[in-house]
Amino acid sequence: MPKVETNIEINAPSKKIWEVLKDLALTPKWDMTVKEITELGSDKYSVKSTAGDYIATITDRIENERVSLEVEHPEFNGYGYISKEKGDMTELSYWVDYKIVKHEKILKRGLKIILNGLKNFVEFLEDGGDPEEFDRKQLLVKP
Repeated sequence: MPKVETNIEINAPSKKIWEVLKDLALTPKWDMTVKEITELGSDKYSVKSTAGDYIATITDRIENERVSLEVEHPEFNGYGYISKEKGDMTELSYWVDYKIVKHEKILKRGLKIILNGLKNFVEFLEDGGDPEEFDRKQLLVKP
């Protein structure tokens, strides 16, 4: 299956990023594609998104390093995050394993938008921001 991946540097320690990624209730705050997440059981979630609704199951997790999810969706097999500390910053990679090759260009753009939203949210929190005051649309692109 084809796989697309992109990375971003975030001005925060990986621990802070993983606190955000683990708190799935926060995902609709920073991810433009996610409308709602519901926990179905241990490591299993129902996701309502702009790419369609799907079931995601965590299949691999190493605290503050990586997480992989398997997805029940007609166009995607899974996705995940991998982080590497770089001094005061963290390089975060986001990958998606997909089924339909014609989606590669739009996936690459989408991954960048999602990572930029996460970066802005994490850095907003690092600067002392209140998650309830974060506006994902206004802060999606920094000047």
